[in-house]
Amino acid sequence: MIVWTKEFETGSAKLDDQHRTLIDNINLLEDLAVTAKASPKEREIAVSLVVYLEAYANLHFQVEEQCMESYRCPVHALNQWEHERFRQFIQDYKREYELNGFSAERLQSLHQVMSKWIQEHILRIDTQLKPCLAKQAAA
Repeated sequence: MIVWTKEFETGSAKLDDQHRTLIDNINLLEDLAVTAKASPKEREIAVSLVVYLEAYANLHFQVEEQCMESYRCPVHALNQWEHERFRQFIQDYKREYELNGFSAERLQSLHQVMSKWIQEHILRIDTQLKPCLAKQAAA
């Protein structure tokens, strides 16, 4: 389970709220991923949650990329590249699901990748926006 801390703050309340929503939903995915024998309803919920996470991430990425570009954040290009990696993780999972159906192991793997990625991404990339926002506010 990912726990939000001040370390994750970017200086943008809107982006931080969106990050919290992503983290909350990744944590929900964990709850479903630990169920070894998911019921048909749980499988349906897991698939819906992955679709939601994909859509929400895409919305968030657009907002975040625009923010980084407008504040001339030095990691803007790297941020975009990292977002593409995240999208690819989800696409690979969905393709595997379409080919082979539900698997608790694949869902657990997706959850692990997403959890690790979101934490590392926010701490390594997104938090670099904070000094850019502060600099703009001071000007």
